[in-house]
Amino acid sequence: MSNKLQNLKATKELLAGTHSTQTRKSFGYESKSDSKRAVGDIWIEKDPAGVEYKIEQKNGFRTKTPLNSILKQVRDIMSVPKECPCCKKKMRDDEKALNFKMYFKHKKCFECVIKEETNIRLKGQEAWEEYSRKFMLANAEAWLADTDMEVEILRNSLKVQFTQNADGGLEEWDQSSFFEKFDSDYQELRKTIITNLKGENGNSQESN
Repeated sequence: MSNKLQNLKATKELLAGTHSTQTRKSFGYESKSDSKRAVGDIWIEKDPAGVEYKIEQKNGFRTKTPLNSILKQVRDIMSVPKECPCCKKKMRDDEKALNFKMYFKHKKCFECVIKEETNIRLKGQEAWEEYSRKFMLANAEAWLADTDMEVEILRNSLKVQFTQNADGGLEEWDQSSFFEKFDSDYQELRKTIITNLKGENGNSQESN
């Protein structure tokens, strides 16, 4: 598997909270008063960089997961209003499935999207291609904005990491080289997506 594919795989794991940096049996920064915990205890900690984590005491080890995962933000916004913001039509009528699908993409009901796109098509192929390009660009920029935040969280979380060695002591785990390669590939991917969708190469991208 190429390095880029591996890093994209790592990104998906980070979003799901299953990456090794989020689930491995590790010991992060904590105050001395919290050094002894009962199995099953759950609490919130901040590392020296200010990143918050949910810690759970297991039998002989602790698990640590980011408190502000991007997935929680996604779940918070993945709710559909009772009425279409544009025409006030009920979103949970006979076209509920189509309304939900269009709302997540366009923030309006299925009927409004059909009317809008029909009018654009009547203006000709050039108008439709411009509409499609702007729509894909807006979606890409929104996704990249969320991913930028998650990358920053990853950057901060990798600053201070400790693992328990065989003797029971704590050793610092340096992950800076992993992040530098990951960030380099991500920034390259980010630039390519925006450049292509903005047509700076003279070509427009088609959605898969």
